[in-house]
Amino acid sequence: MSEVDQHSMNVNGNEFSLTDLYMKLNPVTDVKIDYSNLQEEFFRQSELVAAYGYLCAVAESQEKQVEYQLERVYAVLDHQTRSDFEASGVKSTETKLRNTIVTTPDYQELRLELIESRKQKQLFKATCNALNHKLQALINAGADQRKTTVEPRVFEQKGD
Repeated sequence: MSEVDQHSMNVNGNEFSLTDLYMKLNPVTDVKIDYSNLQEEFFRQSELVAAYGYLCAVAESQEKQVEYQLERVYAVLDHQTRSDFEASGVKSTETKLRNTIVTTPDYQELRLELIESRKQKQLFKATCNALNHKLQALINAGADQRKTTVEPRVFEQKGD
């Protein structure tokens, strides 16, 4: 199963592909407002929030999976290291065990993967927050546009 195929949502037994939601995203331009086309911006806003919200949930899930893998690898390495120290007659302390474990390539690789997955989650959360601010700006811009195009203005002429 490709990465694109696995992005779906199940609602009441119906499978929905979410690929179309995020394949054309651009986090730099998606948070900007095109004031010349406010109507299109309003229409697209909910789609953007759904797409980035979905990607945020995926990133959070990936973070949790890497955390689980890291804990599991730590436990396996802890057991293995204790056994190795015991078999070789080396006195071990908790600090020595921990230092041995965290310097293994497997643990270091997963630790870096966890850092990257946390970064991805934070970037998607930041984009979701920016989209919430964009919504407020769109609401304000729409209100300003209605006010300037609908509200008649009466100009008073100053007398001498």
